[in-house]
Amino acid sequence: MADKNVNINTTAALIAGALLGAGIAILFAPQSGRKTRRDIRQFAENTRNKAEAAQLELQHSIDNIIGDIEEKLQEGLARGMDWTDSKIVDLRRALDAARESIAGEIEIIQSS
Repeated sequence: MADKNVNINTTAALIAGALLGAGIAILFAPQSGRKTRRDIRQFAENTRNKAEAAQLELQHSIDNIIGDIEEKLQEGLARGMDWTDSKIVDLRRALDAARESIAGEIEIIQSS
């Protein structure tokens, strides 16, 4: 899971760096102010769209991780309940055997 986070962070940093570099290149390109402003607007719109897409992808990844954790917790809880139930049965058997043994000893003592 830590590797997944590192990959997501690395990818996000790479995309952000590429977008920043492209934005700087547009600012320093020799062209008219109107064209530069249009390019900056388009760049900002593309950047926003890519950021929204990255946000959605990150949200889906987080949802998947949460789903995996919930599933594992439910499995662990079910295993724990099964184990507890089996131990309760074993304990009842042991208590019944102890009761019978004590009752037998009491009969021996009373008949003596």
